[in-house]
Amino acid sequence: MAKHKIPKLAAETRNQTGSRSTMRLRESGQLPAVIYGHKQETSHVSVDAKEMLQLLHRNTHVLEIVSESSSESCLVKQVQWDHLGSQIIHVDLARVDLTERVRTHVVLELTGDPIGLKESGAFLEQHHPQIEVECQAAAIPDQLTADISELEAGKPLTAAELSLPDDIGCTLPPETILASISMSAD
Repeated sequence: MAKHKIPKLAAETRNQTGSRSTMRLRESGQLPAVIYGHKQETSHVSVDAKEMLQLLHRNTHVLEIVSESSSESCLVKQVQWDHLGSQIIHVDLARVDLTERVRTHVVLELTGDPIGLKESGAFLEQHHPQIEVECQAAAIPDQLTADISELEAGKPLTAAELSLPDDIGCTLPPETILASISMSAD
C-alpha cells in the first residue's frame, strides 16, 4: 500500500486552560487540543477549527503538528463534539512514530449492487460502518472498501472475508458480521 502524504497543521501553545479561555479560543476560530504520549510532557495547543474539521471530513488519522518550536507526528485519538454533534469542541492527539503499529477505526465503504437486493422486500444492513484496524501509523487508510456485489440473503459478509492490504489487520473476531441482506417481515 502506498503511503500517503501526512497533512500538516499549525498549532500554537496555549498557556491558559479552563472554560473561559477555551470559549474565547473557539469564538476566534481556534480549537483547543492536547498532545500527549511517548513519555513526553503533555502539551496544550490550539489549532484552526475549520482546517481540523476539513481534515476529519477527509478521514485523516495522522497529522504533522507544527508549532513554533517543533514538528511532531500525531494520531487523532479522540474528537469531542458539542451536545448537538455539530461543532468540535476539543481534540486529543497522541504522539506517534510513523513506523509503529497502532490501532484506529477506519470507515468501511460498501461498493457494488448486491444480488440479494433484487428479491422483493430485501434490504441491506451495514452492521459496522467503521472497523478497527491495526497497521503502521503512516499506512492508515482513509477508508476501506468491500465489494458486496455477490452478497445474498442469508449469506452475510464477515470480517474474515474482508480483502485487506497485507500490512493492515482487522481486530474484529473473524465471525463478526459486517453487512447482510435481510428480508422485510411484510
